[in-house]
Amino acid sequence: MIALHLLVFVVSAIGIAYQVALMRLFSIGQWHHFAYMIISIAMLGFGAGGVLLALAGAQIAKSKRQLLGAAVTLLAISLPLCYMLSQRVPFETFEIISQTRQQLRHLLLLYVILAVPFFLTSVCIALALMQASTRVGRLYCANMVGSGAGAFAMIGLLSVIHPQRLPSLMALALLVALLCAGSLYVAYPVKRTVISVALIVAAAWLGWTPVRISDYKGLSYTLQYPDARVVEETTSPLSVLTAVASEQIRETPGQLSYSYPWSERGPIPPQIGLYFDAGGVSPISRFDGDLEPFSYWDYVPPAIAYQLVERPKTLVIGAGGGGDVLGALYHNASHVDAVEVDPTVFDLLQSNAELNQFYGDLYNHPKVTPIVADGRGYAQSHEETYDLIQIALLDSFSAASAGVHALNESYLYTVEALQLFMNRLTSDGVLAITRWLKTPPRDALKLFATAVEACEGLGFEEPAAHLVFIRSWNTGTVVVSRAPLDEQQIAAAREFANSRGFDVCFLPDMKPEEANRFMMLEEPYYYAFAHEMLYGDRQAAYDNAHFYLRPATDDRPYFFRFLKWSKLPELLRTMGWQWAPFMEWGYITLTATLAQGIVVSFVLILLPLFVLSRRPKARRARLWVILYFAGLGLAYMFLEIAVIQRLMLFLAYPVYAVAVTLTGFLVFSGMGSYAADALYRRYGAPGAARTVTSVAAIILVMIVLYVAALPTLFRLGAGWSDPAKIIATLVVMAPLAFVMGAPFPTGLQLITDADKRLLPWAWGINGCFSVIGAAGATFVAIHGGFAILVLAAAALYLGCAACLFMLRRAITGHASNAL
Repeated sequence: MIALHLLVFVVSAIGIAYQVALMRLFSIGQWHHFAYMIISIAMLGFGAGGVLLALAGAQIAKSKRQLLGAAVTLLAISLPLCYMLSQRVPFETFEIISQTRQQLRHLLLLYVILAVPFFLTSVCIALALMQASTRVGRLYCANMVGSGAGAFAMIGLLSVIHPQRLPSLMALALLVALLCAGSLYVAYPVKRTVISVALIVAAAWLGWTPVRISDYKGLSYTLQYPDARVVEETTSPLSVLTAVASEQIRETPGQLSYSYPWSERGPIPPQIGLYFDAGGVSPISRFDGDLEPFSYWDYVPPAIAYQLVERPKTLVIGAGGGGDVLGALYHNASHVDAVEVDPTVFDLLQSNAELNQFYGDLYNHPKVTPIVADGRGYAQSHEETYDLIQIALLDSFSAASAGVHALNESYLYTVEALQLFMNRLTSDGVLAITRWLKTPPRDALKLFATAVEACEGLGFEEPAAHLVFIRSWNTGTVVVSRAPLDEQQIAAAREFANSRGFDVCFLPDMKPEEANRFMMLEEPYYYAFAHEMLYGDRQAAYDNAHFYLRPATDDRPYFFRFLKWSKLPELLRTMGWQWAPFMEWGYITLTATLAQGIVVSFVLILLPLFVLSRRPKARRARLWVILYFAGLGLAYMFLEIAVIQRLMLFLAYPVYAVAVTLTGFLVFSGMGSYAADALYRRYGAPGAARTVTSVAAIILVMIVLYVAALPTLFRLGAGWSDPAKIIATLVVMAPLAFVMGAPFPTGLQLITDADKRLLPWAWGINGCFSVIGAAGATFVAIHGGFAILVLAAAALYLGCAACLFMLRRAITGHASNAL
């Protein structure tokens, strides 16, 4: 039995690791919002595996061991082969509109190919549960702890191995597990073992395949230059960094002014492009200590901040290759703290001799301090003040314009974040944020609205006196001053914008005729919206806008969500299907994932009913089996995602946040499953309903405590060290995750004792509704906030407790036959 637990542990670890690897691979090859598609594929594969075993019924009863060995072998073969095949599918997100049928076929093919490993993972675990049907809780504990170990291991692996190598390595790891634990349990003949080993090794070799990068990503464009060459590529859990050299690379932070005096100032210095996940680029400029070649930094929109402060002590958030740092040095900053969340950026620039010499060892400049941290996390944990805080452009123009960040929880652009940054300013300091512009306008409008409400939240009597807003053709810059702007500052900002051909969208003494003069739009949309935010009917402006422009908050940190369903019919009437390229594809992907998850989940649930309806005891229980295990799938995902997202804000640094929260949640839930098994052994079926009812009550109480206490914890612990924050997170998380691990194995053991053939069906139901839960949790958080999400989870757990009571009655024959 120990060998079986070990095999389940490894299979579960591989399953979650493969899911994380695919998320990273699709972030590199396509865009990060495909994470929702991978979650959908994984959970549907899990659900389909359980349902298939439920339909097979008696046919597998006598050969579960042999089937388990075969399933593990097929899983090891499928991991690299399915990845390799997926890279042969020429799917392109941006061609769905122009080649709808062809691209949808490609997308469907991707679904089928990538679902196979998750289907086999589900079959393996369900078969193992059927083997250990008298101690379901213990085996489920191995499943959960294995998943946690797999998630944690991926953080380390992604630091040293490119994601495209991981499917093959996972296959080999599973082979070792099969030979060690599986052979003890399955007892393979020697000949079959040799064949299995050969097939797995061959599949691993074939799966050693580079990731196919979309033709629409920045790296693909750059590599088409005749002289393009990759200087170095490195990987981390956050991104794959690719440094590309070419004489054609010239990037500026926003649009360079058309009035830039090329003949006097000279060309932009040579650059090397630093690409994050093949998309966003941060230029590395050639620097030899002379700042004069960087005079172009006085002709880009973010430079307006330097017209309002002199010799500022500057904090640059999103330092990347150092462009904004050089801009600060050119404007005579007294010192620059350069914050970058991805540690491999600084490591790459220091370790690669060519890059280090090219950029003049900028991050060892006497006036520059490199800092590895999340921007907001750094501001939370340090009370140092600055004359200028500059948030750089942190993503590519193509990604922003396509709306692929729509579902990216960003705590950098919330009202609370802007208030935090403003509290880190000196009395005369300014905060400057630059964002890409979209058509129709929305990003910069939402940023301005966020700045207005942040000023009001800090008690500024007249927010208009603290704000400046300008735009170029493709970027908008909003500046917020801690003190009211004086006449000299306003005049300097106006002169800067006018002399460089940038449109003024708002100044404290601005006249309507000053708007929309250079980069002319059909209407002065930006000025009109800014004026309405400050002097008009703000609520009407929000309601009448074609896009969702209400500021993001920490409870709903979705700054990049703009789609309004109420305005969609109007957009279709006025723009037809031309609206599609301008919409938030991440949001559309989430909606499609949720819809297909609901449809396919119900199909997979209804299919076994035709088989189960012939079993009297199962027929009485089937309604409550569906409601209980579906409810748990929703409730667990709702609460897990809500708690993890809130704790990520506290931990700040993404690598720590993902590793600690996800791993901790799974491991502590596994421990709760083990305890639930002990309780069931002691109290039997009559105690099952009491256990789940107690769990639901505890969860409700803990949710109330979390909502009340977590803000205080975040405030008190903002300055704690990373180890202290990790310990605090685990302490906070452990009790809730522990009790959340109990209901599922308790219910599973209850129905297994009544009819073993119900086990795989219940496993499939839970997997199917986890699809809906994963997508639905984000949907609820976007529209209702995390507070509503946790309340919904609490209500679901209470409902599940009632369902388990009815399920036990139905199983024991005390309920009406109508059930």
